[in-house]
Amino acid sequence: MSAALDPRPCFGANPDVSGIGVRIAIYAQNLLSFAPALLALKDKKVTPTELDALETQSTTILITAFAILVSTIVQARTSGISNYHTSIVLDLSWMNNTNLFIYLLLYTYRRVNLSDDELEEEAKDRLRYPVERLTRWIYEARKAI
Repeated sequence: MSAALDPRPCFGANPDVSGIGVRIAIYAQNLLSFAPALLALKDKKVTPTELDALETQSTTILITAFAILVSTIVQARTSGISNYHTSIVLDLSWMNNTNLFIYLLLYTYRRVNLSDDELEEEAKDRLRYPVERLTRWIYEARKAI
């Protein structure tokens, strides 16, 4: 029997990486991530609330991409992984990273369209917010004790 007619696959299936469910979930997640960006641009203004929501969304998707990469590294060290499946993981991770590019574009769009006074006020708010959040967290921790 020649190699071309051999019914056995060249490498084993790995549904955790190349399974239809995994791939559809990542494709859907990335396609749906465009919806908030398009809605934010509908009125030609990107508000701080919309920008924060997109930042949270991008962070969540990046964490997913990182988790996929870590699980691939673990699998490569323990049971091994084929080059084909490694390529799929890298492609899916790259697709997840495009979401951060959407956030960067909207952030740049907002910054370009703000006046100098609005930029100054936004910078003050960005510095104030982490301090307020940390203060609130310390207050809640002390109250719990």
